[in-house]
Amino acid sequence: MGKEKRGKKERRHYPRLQSLNLVSYINKEGEVQKSGVAMAKTTNISAAGAGVEVYQAVEADSRIEMEIAIKERIVAVQGKVIHSQAQPNGHWIIGIEFDHVQEDLAKELS
Repeated sequence: MGKEKRGKKERRHYPRLQSLNLVSYINKEGEVQKSGVAMAKTTNISAAGAGVEVYQAVEADSRIEMEIAIKERIVAVQGKVIHSQAQPNGHWIIGIEFDHVQEDLAKELS
């Protein structure tokens, strides 16, 4: 904490690493599955969450089940979409907060 980023204080407990990783995910609202399995890629990732570029709209407060390819491993995580921002290219950037801190993920990324 206390790190400056573009004039703003960094609020994250776990720093995000700029990292491109393939993701497969399922979007849910409550217990209702809103999409089939879709592909995406991370823009950044930490033990507590990730920024993910997706190719279809995903609403904030949705639940996400993901499998992230990290080096030679597939890491399964679940989380909540904190924000969703449309991009000029027709894609969306979503911010996901994982349900549980993924300490093994942090080790794998280092």
